[in-house]
Amino acid sequence: MPKTVRRSLKDTSPVSLDEVEEPPSKRQRSAVACKRCHDHKVKCTGGNPCNSCAQQPPGTECVYPKRDRKVPVQESYLNWLEQEVKLLRGGKEGSEEDAVRQESQTQYTPETVEEDGDYAERIGNVDVNLKNPLMEDKAWFVTDSASWQPIYIGEAACTAFGTRLRQFLNGNDPVAPLSRSKYSKHKAFLRMSAPRFQLPNRAYAHLLLKVALRFLGNDYHLMLRKSTIEKMEELYRTGSLDDTVFLCKLFALFSMGEMYANRRLGSTKGSDIPGTGFFVQAMSLTQDMHEEPSVVYVEALLIIALYSLALNRTRSAYTYAGMALRLCLTLGLHHNVPEGYAISPVERENRIRVWWSVYIIDRITSSKLGHPVTVQDSDIDVDLPSMEKLSPTEQEEFSDPSHIIAHVKLARISGDIMSDIYGRSNQAKAFVQSVQKILRNLRSWAETLPESVQISPSQPFRYASRNVASLHLCFNQCVILTTRPILFHVFKSCFQGQGAPTASPTTMALADACIHAARSSNGLLTQLWIDGGMAIFGYFDSHYLFSSTIILMMSSILGTHNSDADREAADTASDIMESLVKDGNLPAAGFYEHFLEIRKTLLEFTERGHSNGPVQLMEHIPEPVMPENDINNEFLNQTLLGDPSIQHFLTQADFQYGFPMGMEMAGNMLIPRSSLFE
Repeated sequence: MPKTVRRSLKDTSPVSLDEVEEPPSKRQRSAVACKRCHDHKVKCTGGNPCNSCAQQPPGTECVYPKRDRKVPVQESYLNWLEQEVKLLRGGKEGSEEDAVRQESQTQYTPETVEEDGDYAERIGNVDVNLKNPLMEDKAWFVTDSASWQPIYIGEAACTAFGTRLRQFLNGNDPVAPLSRSKYSKHKAFLRMSAPRFQLPNRAYAHLLLKVALRFLGNDYHLMLRKSTIEKMEELYRTGSLDDTVFLCKLFALFSMGEMYANRRLGSTKGSDIPGTGFFVQAMSLTQDMHEEPSVVYVEALLIIALYSLALNRTRSAYTYAGMALRLCLTLGLHHNVPEGYAISPVERENRIRVWWSVYIIDRITSSKLGHPVTVQDSDIDVDLPSMEKLSPTEQEEFSDPSHIIAHVKLARISGDIMSDIYGRSNQAKAFVQSVQKILRNLRSWAETLPESVQISPSQPFRYASRNVASLHLCFNQCVILTTRPILFHVFKSCFQGQGAPTASPTTMALADACIHAARSSNGLLTQLWIDGGMAIFGYFDSHYLFSSTIILMMSSILGTHNSDADREAADTASDIMESLVKDGNLPAAGFYEHFLEIRKTLLEFTERGHSNGPVQLMEHIPEPVMPENDINNEFLNQTLLGDPSIQHFLTQADFQYGFPMGMEMAGNMLIPRSSLFE
């Protein structure tokens, strides 16, 4: 068996082929004749010189030919070499920073190559099976002596290492980390003030909570349902409450409920968004409890982030969601609390659901602003929401977990979209390979969707609840984000160069999938508008409306089979958006202004005589014949992920690095290489 190339533990640079040498005893073999013996067709005895050359006149050289040896190397190393060759051939000189970044992304360490029998000897008899002795199978929690709540301990912290050392020195007896009681404390740091608040009447408060739960209760876990209502009842009964954090969360919930309960700005006093008064009180009660966070404090920040979106304060929403995520990490909510700690099943499940709610909102706000994800999925090992370990009474605190689980999986895919499709550090990856992987995940998500959150294929724009509609709008947006670059490539190809460009059926199917997802979103949003289920002051409906309408406008001038219908749907969406603006929706106002500029530019573009080009490309492509199957496949067909060309594309083996159908980035623009998708 050939030896595998090894490096030292400290050297993580790529392996050079010049460094691959066989032992001296193996460099020459008698089976290989020297050049003179080979030319004279005589047997060569080997050695230097061989017997035949030794008998020749002085000065005769005995030279052996250099053998072209087969050297086993890592496939990832070959990929790295290919990338270097492409950069050199393209005349691109990477900076020192780029080189460091590339080296950090591709490290060739002993762990990345196969082990052989003498590996331990090569690295100095180090135990190659050694595991990190500081890391246990389960996350490290300790019980806080004051609150009796589990406190998460990060193993990499120096104080944690000191505690591990103390445990060992004490004979592995449990030793609790020293409490963090010595830090500067001042009321000014907490932004504490005498809480002044004015509660709505009791009946209205219950109404606002019900509305907030109707719109958000299944998408996210923002409160323990029974406990929150009981605590609110105590507040109304006594007229006072010492828990300022709970008050902050309660007023934030009131603001969400009032926002969703109102149909138009004219039904409220003044020109503020409904719920602004409650939101201002919530903000006045907000404290900077970063040193002593709690799960309730995280919930309050989460609701503040959601209402900030309605105010079109997207950067504030992103910041508050990020704060909530950081505090979750501090509390260890991304890990399971081991058994034996003094927390009830409700508290344990509450931690799990709050974590995943923060995860969803952080991914959503990152996606809406085009920012990278904050936490990698590999750092998370907490369970998904479940009702299994809860009694019937305890289950009343929570909603059905199937919806939030589906939302978590979509949020996970949206993170992959941001990193693999739009991440600048992954530009060297094959674009088509990333599209293939993400569409596979989206197809799997749709195929395994529980019946309770499905939409009937016979009535694709009818939904069981507002939450189900929101979930499918989010799915459509993921499809749009994934395939939109390919649609843009097709769109550009239609109007560049001479004659009608050609494109593969797979390329056209992927572009068409983007259009179908936009049609699906447009139909759902229109039906929500008709049913009075649209969030008049919400952010997400306006965003989905804007996103899908851009695609429909592109389709209307591409000459697709439904160009006229897409043009009409875009006009309907424009009317809905304009109505939202008149009602006072701030996000819609920003989107509508952008929409008008795009529509104006498209009209000018077609008036310059560019409208005839794409018809020649699109009209000859037949409507796809969808295979009939179960309800989930019919749902896939609505977004065209069930198209035979796409199905073939998704079932192909993974594209290798450097696949000729790759794309490259130039700034924020996706630029196709030659012969892409053709």
